[in-house]
Amino acid sequence: MPFLLLTGKGAQEKLSIMKAMKRWGYIIALILSCALTSCQAASEIIEPTVLPPGDSFEFFQDGYFQAVLPTWDESPELDTDSIYMVYKDGQFIGINRYQNLPEIFAKQFLSAIEDDPEAYLVQQSDIDGKPLFEFTTREDNQTMRIQAVLDYCQGMTYALIAGGRDSVKNTELFQEVLSSTSCQDPYQIPNLETGKIGLMVNAAQDETWEGYYPALRMAKEAGVQVLHTYLQWAEVEPNEGERFWEWQDALMGYRLHENFEISLVVNLIHTGVRGPMPEDLQGRAFDDPEFIDRFTEFILEVLDRYPVQYLAIGNEVNDYFVSHRSEIPAYKEFFLAVRERIHERYPDIQVAMTFAYHDAETTHSLDIIRELDVGDYLPLTLYIYNPGFKFNRDPQELAGYLERILALAGEKPVAIVETGWNTSESLSGSQSDQEAYVHEVFRMLDKHREQIEFISWFALHDSLIENSYRTALTFLPPGAPQIRDEEFMKSFVDFLNYFGLLENDGTPKKAWVAFQDEASSYLINHEEER
Repeated sequence: MPFLLLTGKGAQEKLSIMKAMKRWGYIIALILSCALTSCQAASEIIEPTVLPPGDSFEFFQDGYFQAVLPTWDESPELDTDSIYMVYKDGQFIGINRYQNLPEIFAKQFLSAIEDDPEAYLVQQSDIDGKPLFEFTTREDNQTMRIQAVLDYCQGMTYALIAGGRDSVKNTELFQEVLSSTSCQDPYQIPNLETGKIGLMVNAAQDETWEGYYPALRMAKEAGVQVLHTYLQWAEVEPNEGERFWEWQDALMGYRLHENFEISLVVNLIHTGVRGPMPEDLQGRAFDDPEFIDRFTEFILEVLDRYPVQYLAIGNEVNDYFVSHRSEIPAYKEFFLAVRERIHERYPDIQVAMTFAYHDAETTHSLDIIRELDVGDYLPLTLYIYNPGFKFNRDPQELAGYLERILALAGEKPVAIVETGWNTSESLSGSQSDQEAYVHEVFRMLDKHREQIEFISWFALHDSLIENSYRTALTFLPPGAPQIRDEEFMKSFVDFLNYFGLLENDGTPKKAWVAFQDEASSYLINHEEER
């Protein structure tokens, strides 16, 4: 049951960067002309390796971001993105902050320099993997030489900028300052080998662009190690020869900068239907050689861009094949061919396809799982409910389900990539039962942690009803009779909508408190075993 992320606005436009570059010149002019002001007191003094006579150093901190700056005079003027600037003798060092990722911002930054007739790129390199630019710009008939290093911290790109007139005389000082940036985040992702805590992270109020990092932060501080997420082929490649990565680059960039492990599902099969794919490949047989080659080319580029630990090709595939059994041999051939190519380049990535265990039992189709369980691990979704999506079951039934799942898997590692408990009253759900299910999930994870790669909760937040309705339609073929069945659609939409540990507006449910408490206790007990 994948949650389809909404599209949102892209990264910042390069026009704003060009304007920011112009404002730097304005600020520099102010620095050169305004009266001196006293610099704020340093919070901590360090012993520098390069220091002009009469200068000292201080730590600058903004949240977890930290840099070492000389105790020059503080600028009385800042532009929109600047948070701090000091200056002395025509030189300046400033810190700007942007809601962006360094890799994306660096491309826009370079483009802005190239498009500005008053700017000239001197060099582009890096400092300890952080993008570094050196360029010149002219303002008021003065040429300024500027260096900027980009660093990531707390969902932001921090640009530490140093330069001014005759900046060569401060080359060593600037090098030390530019090399000093760091992110002193006290929260670290756990590093368990098995029995990992997973979560499908979505933003409060469905504000994916503005709200995704805050939601990611909640997961990190709660002790989550694995993020379970989804990718649709056609979203990136709607037509042959077209690839649009910006949206995925942004979402994946935040996940990877925060050091989460990634469980990625490519929705080639989307539960009961085929997932979106390039226009010219729709309707092709899975074992069509061109289909295999094109998907292999696509997925290898995905893995080149995004380091992932777990890859599932197809989501809840048994729900599709229960009605398309004749296609099982073709899909198996397709999968094995792609898996072999992936392992040639990325031997450590675990590759499989995801099955819906709860549906396999109710439709008596466990044989499909046995036939297609040819991956490196066995990823499953698991929801415990009765017909009509009714959550009038006992959360403790999870124990029996896991016993049957582990018996089915044998020696193969298992991942419960989606599980959760719905709180909609219309589906007999409740916060108390959801809370009880959280406790049961962690109890089972603790008991079977050597056999389970991870258990991932679906999801962090409830969605909005209108968005869940659009998501519901993606699970049904066009013109399906269920779409006209109001009672079915209401139940299905409520089923998709109310699995969150928090309500859509961010209000915590009882289960969120339980999740944090259980995760904390679990990690205290098991991180010491590493």
